[in-house]
Amino acid sequence: MTPTTVLAAAFPDQVDSDALTQNLLYILSSTAIILALLGLILIDSGLVRRQNVLSTSVQKLVGFTIGTLAFMVGGFALWNYQYYVALGVEGSLVQAFKDWWFGGALLRNYAHNIDPAVAPGVGNSQIFFAFLALYGGFVCALLHTSASERIRSAPYYVICAVVGGVLYPVLLWLTWGSTSPLTNAGLHDFVGAYTSYIFAGIFGLVLTIRLRPRVGLFPKPGQQTTWAPNSIPLAALGIVVLLFAAPLIVMGCGFIVPGEAFYGVSMTTSGLGLVYANVIISMVGGGVVGAVIAHSTRNPTHALLGPLAGYVANTTGFDVFQPWETLLVSATGPLVVLVVYNFVNRRGIDDAKVFPLACATIVGGLLVGLLAWGTPTGGYFGLDGAYGFQHAQITLWWQLIGVVVTVAVAALSAFALVSLLGTVMKLRVDEDDEVAGIDRIGWNPAAKSVDAAPQVGTSS
Repeated sequence: MTPTTVLAAAFPDQVDSDALTQNLLYILSSTAIILALLGLILIDSGLVRRQNVLSTSVQKLVGFTIGTLAFMVGGFALWNYQYYVALGVEGSLVQAFKDWWFGGALLRNYAHNIDPAVAPGVGNSQIFFAFLALYGGFVCALLHTSASERIRSAPYYVICAVVGGVLYPVLLWLTWGSTSPLTNAGLHDFVGAYTSYIFAGIFGLVLTIRLRPRVGLFPKPGQQTTWAPNSIPLAALGIVVLLFAAPLIVMGCGFIVPGEAFYGVSMTTSGLGLVYANVIISMVGGGVVGAVIAHSTRNPTHALLGPLAGYVANTTGFDVFQPWETLLVSATGPLVVLVVYNFVNRRGIDDAKVFPLACATIVGGLLVGLLAWGTPTGGYFGLDGAYGFQHAQITLWWQLIGVVVTVAVAALSAFALVSLLGTVMKLRVDEDDEVAGIDRIGWNPAAKSVDAAPQVGTSS
């Protein structure tokens, strides 16, 4: 036998023990997003009619993959553009796309063959390409939760392609990353809450209003509620899965400098240990307050949403909060959800999950501006001037500007896209099919939407 030839790495610093340890952390965080998708599928499978579980699960999974793939085309290149500008790379936008689009030079080559003088830590960046792409798919799945059991597959898949390929990358470039246009000025967002929870909540609100509520959820006076969830325990299991995935995802939202410190993605000085502790505190704090609200109102929904509300309210500030501040903010999350939950239900708006949680995220983001006011942020390692390391400061005003920009992008794009799609295709599932079972109509070739379907308003 001929001995195997072992080739030494051209640039061993790219694959030393420090680099590989960071690689593993980012891989774990990226994979946890898929676990979060499972959580959303379980939640919706428990909260739709039994005869619509299959279609709901398939739509969410397919939408996730479409959104992820759409981002991969050029979304990561656009996000990296901010750093190319900060580092003074000539022809920044073009070069960022040459390096980081789906077939880019830095994406298709092994890390140990790439000079660290050109792209230090390129292995982490390659993994982060997958991280941000999967997160884009998660945003699409979150949008589906606002419209589950009502939206048709074709328009939803188009929405996922546009969100994953255009809207999410643009908003990500604006609001997330240490040298993004808003972050470099002082906006702070640790987990990407502006591009995920706030965006999905506002976009989903526009979409669900257009689609109208599920049949039998808001009966007219004198009528009985005919809508019933499939399995509350299944939905509760989905929430547990989300809570399990959340701390793992959070660990990937920053920069690790071996022997020095952990920095949040906006370049705030922080620590992985404190970040993890804050995540757990947020869930526990929100869970306790949610439980009190649930027992006071005799509505178990708030016990289920409480831990999630505490978590999302803190997502912008896990890296800069002290534990007592995290507990304080986590207590506000379920209270905001309670107010918004009652608001949407009184008005017959069929989104008592994503939009209320988005509002809790907004309030938490503004509290970051108050509690962490003056904290150094923005810029990049080793730079001076406009992109100098930690040259900016967190303020309430920049947090508010971030909210306004995100809400505007989400609302205007949702209105335009939904209106356009509504003129060329049917958006909503037929109400008779919704009651009779979308699974039977959509996945049984012999079934017709008109055959033996019970009339709207009758018990399912």
